[in-house]
Amino acid sequence: MKDAEDVTHRILLASEIPPEHPDKREIEQGLCSALVGLPGVWKITVVCSRTSVWWVLRVEGPRFKWMTVLADATKQNPPDIIARLLGALGASKVLS
Repeated sequence: MKDAEDVTHRILLASEIPPEHPDKREIEQGLCSALVGLPGVWKITVVCSRTSVWWVLRVEGPRFKWMTVLADATKQNPPDIIARLLGALGASKVLS
């Protein structure tokens, strides 16, 4: 179990997704799950507008820095967000 704990501690999540968002937990877990097993320290930041619907998602890790704006509330769901991150990781050759 020590190996699983070591991997978990390498993913740092700072999320402003409102607690009442119906997919908050699934989005946050999905983002973290997409990075499990990748070497190094990974930082995920989700910044949410307090006056509008947009979110900014930023992910940083070894040789990887990526940011996207989720301006459409219909795209702020687990499948769309995780697909974007996985696409960026693949395009950057972080995932083999």
